Amino acid sequence: MIVDLHLKEGHSKNWLSKEYGIRSRTQIQDWCRWYEQFGIPEQMTGKVRCGRRKASGEDLEEENKRLRMENELLKKFHELLKEEHKRK
Repeated sequence: MIVDLHLKEGHSKNWLSKEYGIRSRTQIQDWCRWYEQFGIPEQMTGKVRCGRRKASGEDLEEENKRLRMENELLKKFHELLKEEHKRK
């Protein structure tokens, strides 16, 4: 939602952070970077990964970083959904 508003509709990160109560506009930047790199989180699409190759230490670090970013994204998304639900 916020990523779409920024990437597709051109709303500024400053405006979005104020409008949706996001403390840091860099968080929006991280979400956009994550979205551009990985697309929609699998938890939101219902897709499930199967089978994984053994990863090297470097691959594990990259995966850990990606998973932390994904976790932050999902936490913020969940909070936004709760706020939106309260408004209704």
